[in-house]
Amino acid sequence: MLSATRMFAILRKKHCRTVSAGWAAILALLFAALLVGCSKAGKESAEKKTAPAAGRGGGESAEALLIKPPAAEFQQPLNLPAGQPLPRMTPEGEQPSSPQESPQAASSPAPPKVRPGKKAAVPFDPIKENGPIFVDWPKPKLAIVITGMEHGYLEPCGCAGLDRMRGGMGRRHSLFLQLRREGWPVFGIDVGGLARGFGRQAELKFHTLVESKRRMGYAAVAFGVDDLRLPAGELAAVAAGVNGQESLFVAANVGLFGFQAGITPRYRIIEAGGMKIGVTAVLGTSYQKEIHNDELEMMDAEGALRQILPELKQKADYLILLAHAPREEALSLARKFPDFQVVVTPDGPPLPPAQPETIDGSERLLITVGEKGMEAIVLAFFDDAQQPWRYQRVPLDSRFPSSPEMQLLMVVYQEQLKAMGLSGLGLRPVPHPLLESNGKFVGSQKCESCHEESYKVWRKSGHAQAYESLVKAEPPRNFDPECLSCHVVGWHPTKYFPYESGYESLEKTPHLSDVGCESCHGPGEKHCAVESGSNEALQKKYRQAMVLTKEDARQQHCGTCHDLDNSPDFDFDAYWPLVEHKEDTE
Repeated sequence: MLSATRMFAILRKKHCRTVSAGWAAILALLFAALLVGCSKAGKESAEKKTAPAAGRGGGESAEALLIKPPAAEFQQPLNLPAGQPLPRMTPEGEQPSSPQESPQAASSPAPPKVRPGKKAAVPFDPIKENGPIFVDWPKPKLAIVITGMEHGYLEPCGCAGLDRMRGGMGRRHSLFLQLRREGWPVFGIDVGGLARGFGRQAELKFHTLVESKRRMGYAAVAFGVDDLRLPAGELAAVAAGVNGQESLFVAANVGLFGFQAGITPRYRIIEAGGMKIGVTAVLGTSYQKEIHNDELEMMDAEGALRQILPELKQKADYLILLAHAPREEALSLARKFPDFQVVVTPDGPPLPPAQPETIDGSERLLITVGEKGMEAIVLAFFDDAQQPWRYQRVPLDSRFPSSPEMQLLMVVYQEQLKAMGLSGLGLRPVPHPLLESNGKFVGSQKCESCHEESYKVWRKSGHAQAYESLVKAEPPRNFDPECLSCHVVGWHPTKYFPYESGYESLEKTPHLSDVGCESCHGPGEKHCAVESGSNEALQKKYRQAMVLTKEDARQQHCGTCHDLDNSPDFDFDAYWPLVEHKEDTE
């Protein structure tokens, strides 16, 4: 393993700009940790925490990690009073209910539907909706929280009401805290897929996700495809740790700057609950073809496992393979290496199954993790010959509040976005596809004089308060491009970049804040310009260019922002009456 000094020298030589930015992000996160510590020190009721201790064993190819769960701590009430048993899961034989996706309305103009979402009159009950958990479970000797495929989702959007959404690092941390409060020895493992996309925001998210896993008590994290598409300097800055902290990442067949650099171990031994768990990770051979990075050394997954398995078997009594690979490749590896009792793959349905899949009818398990961190899998072990293990899919819903420590990480992340600004994040405006036919963006107030009734409809709608909702969020998100894209005029709603003449900032372009007329109808410069003249042909042409029919709205526009991530309860026919307006285009 390289020393920290030599590592920093390599990174500065090869990736001066990238590493300085990466270390700045980590230092900001460490500053957040200091704030948390100071805050706790000032409270008499605060409890001391013991971070998991890490140490190396078995030479450069392995790392032993003794997990010492933090002392019981519970910074705010969860879904149970102290001393109560864990929440119950659905009784045997019954399936937990799941949120129903609202069907698209038929063409008949039925009475307006009851509007779902955060303003619905009926309170949302997450346990009734998603099912209770851990039915009749005794205290295990060890529990492992298994996750993966966050794809950059740090927290639920909240636009449709946080109580109705699942996922987020804050809720996941609360799950860890609750299990530890119940006296369960617990650690986390992750099959990878933290990052999504490219650029500085993706890199900042990656840093934040890794730091959140450190604080929760993760012991092993695999690299995913999008993770390895990030600059190697960014990866190494996070994977190598800071001030002697050991890497969370494990990679049997991927070496940052080559295997000889030893930046990440090839496997890890976790001692907890009287067990020795051996964990290794591989990147699927088929996925390797999607990565083009000369500073990564990769080898065949099967060959890598044959190299390390003999040593791993000697040191551990239970083996887990994190196979970031397609399902069939993961199953093939499981069959070729039957010493792995559990194989985890990211390739599965969006919602993990209620029960794990067995491998070829054996006692060995194939576990999938779902998408976007909306669920976690808990695999627990017991001193019970009849039932040595139990499995629970845990919906990370509003039964788990966001932990204050993770909330502070979100504050730091948003402050980083604010400090860097759009230019610092590498976002450059591009021409709008309708620039030639419609011109530039002019703002909703330009529409009022000719479209007074429609303007009144807009002013009463939630669209007219879209920007304010970002300002009032906790923490505020009005400098986050991924939030701005659906809350202002002149941005691509799903690719998170601005168009030329679109919103820049509240100081420069206040007339383009909120979801305005042009968010749906397109830029209105040419339409506004010809209306003051007498050329009826041009007037008709540019009026027609602004037309948006109800069916166009249903099929092409509304769903770009009101998607399953941001508005899981969205029902077009229930919301349409709130924004419906008609204009004469002749």
